[in-house]
Amino acid sequence: MRGWIQVYSPATIGNIGPGFDVLGMAVKGLGDIVYARRRPSGIRIVEIRSPTPIPSDPAKNTAAIAAANVLRFLNVRGGLELRIHKGLPAGSGLGSSAASAAAGAFAANWLYGRQLSTEQLILAATQAEAEVSGGFFADNTAPALLGGATLTRCCVPLDVTRIGIIRRLKIILVTPAITVLTRDARKILPETVPMRAFVFNMANTALITAAFAKNDYSLFARSLNDVVIEPVRSKLIRGYDQVKESALKAGADGMAISGAGPSVFAITDNMAKARVIEQQMVLTFNSLGISSKSWITTVDPHGTRLLDDGGLQ
Repeated sequence: MRGWIQVYSPATIGNIGPGFDVLGMAVKGLGDIVYARRRPSGIRIVEIRSPTPIPSDPAKNTAAIAAANVLRFLNVRGGLELRIHKGLPAGSGLGSSAASAAAGAFAANWLYGRQLSTEQLILAATQAEAEVSGGFFADNTAPALLGGATLTRCCVPLDVTRIGIIRRLKIILVTPAITVLTRDARKILPETVPMRAFVFNMANTALITAAFAKNDYSLFARSLNDVVIEPVRSKLIRGYDQVKESALKAGADGMAISGAGPSVFAITDNMAKARVIEQQMVLTFNSLGISSKSWITTVDPHGTRLLDDGGLQ
C-alpha cells in the first residue's frame, strides 16, 4: 500500500496478579496492526478487521483518538488515514483497546517527525483508552509501547518505568468465551481493603518488580498471589476456581486474571509442563460448557514497533 506504514502493538497482561493498576507486561504472538498514512486533515478510519465489533467512528476508536492526541501534542495541521487489523477481541483482558491506542499514537508520531518522547506517547494512548474504559491507568498502554514489564508509579503526572523481562518465563494464556468489560469489572472493586491484605499484596507486587528487574523466575514464581482483587473479579469468570486448581495440579507455579478478565494466565519455566497446564486449563473450561482459546507465549521485549513489508519482526 503506497504511502502506508505498518505498526504492530502487542497484547498485554495488566496488573500481573497483585499489582493492580501498577504492573503490566507485553506478551508475544498476539496483537494489533495499524496501517497509517498522512492526509491533509482529520482522522479517517478506512478499514477495520476485528474478531469483535469495534467503533469505526474516530471519536470513539482508541487508535484514532490516540493518533488525534499525538497530532494535538505536535500542534500540526495534518491528519491520518487508518486501517485497523485487530488480533485481539474487545473485552478479553488482553489490552485490546490499549494495543490499538499504542499503535495509533506510535503511527502518528512516526509519520509526523518522531518528535514526541515515549512518555508523551504513553500519555496520548492512555488518554485514548480512558475514553472507552472509564479509567485513566497505564498498566496496559505502557507495556504495549515499551515492551517487557512496566511499573506505573503515578498517572497524574504520568510516571512509568520499564522494569525488564524474565527470559525463563512461559505464560499459558487462556481466553474463555465470556465477555468482561473493564468498566463493569471496576464497578465491583472493594472500597476498603484490610491492612493484612494490603500488606500481602504490596509485598508480592514489590517482589514481582524485583523479579523482572533481576530476570529471576524463581522470585516471580512465589509472588503471583492476589488476595484483594482476584477474589472479587474471579466471580465474573465462571469456572475460575476450578481452572486455577487444575493449572496448579498440572504444575503451574501460579495463576491469575489477565487485566479485568476473562482471560487468565498461568506460569511455569518448563515448556513440556506448559503444554500439560494449557491442556488441563482448556479441558476444565470445556467440562463446564465454556469454549476457550489458548496460547503458550513469553514476554515481548520490544513493544510497539514499525513493521517492514515482510510483516512482524
